[in-house]
Order: sequence, then structure tokens, then C-alpha cells
Amino acid sequence: MSENEVNLSCCLELASKVTLKAMGESEGGVLLKLDSGEMYTVNDTTVAFLETLDGKTTLSDAVGRLHGIFDVDREILESDLTSIAGELLDQKLIRIA
Repeated sequence: MSENEVNLSCCLELASKVTLKAMGESEGGVLLKLDSGEMYTVNDTTVAFLETLDGKTTLSDAVGRLHGIFDVDREILESDLTSIAGELLDQKLIRIA
């Protein structure tokens, strides 16, 4: 699946055997694929996004939550998070619930 197939009504969650560890304020975080040992570093925005993914929250709801935190236009945030979600799906770090 690619970002072109992700839409704001998708409910997303971390893929099975993937963990997220936030490293602290302004430090980003690390995603770890437990089955392969692959590690991915992510920025604070991506950590905040990933922390909203519970398999029940839509991408649109995640945008709404983060729009209240980050000082950015909602349309830009929607575009950025849709793109991030597509990349994370392509890497099999998240999945559509």
C-alpha cells in the first residue's frame, strides 16, 4: 500500500512486532521491527503522530489532535501526515486496522 491509498478515514496502528520508543522532548524516537532488528529514527512530529495510532482513531482524528499541538495549517498537516502514513505503510511499520 502506498500513500495514494491512504485516506483520512483510515484507522491505523503500529504493525505487529513493531515498537515505538520516544527518546524525549526534541529527541524524536525509534521504531524497531522486532522480527528483523531493523531500526528507524523518527522526528518528534512522527512520534506524536504514531502515539495517536490505536487502530480506532482515523487519520482525520489524528490530524485534529495534532493540529491543536503544532502551529501549522490543517491542510498542510493533513498532507504531511498522509505522506508519512504512506511511507510507514510501505515500510510495514504501521498497518490499516
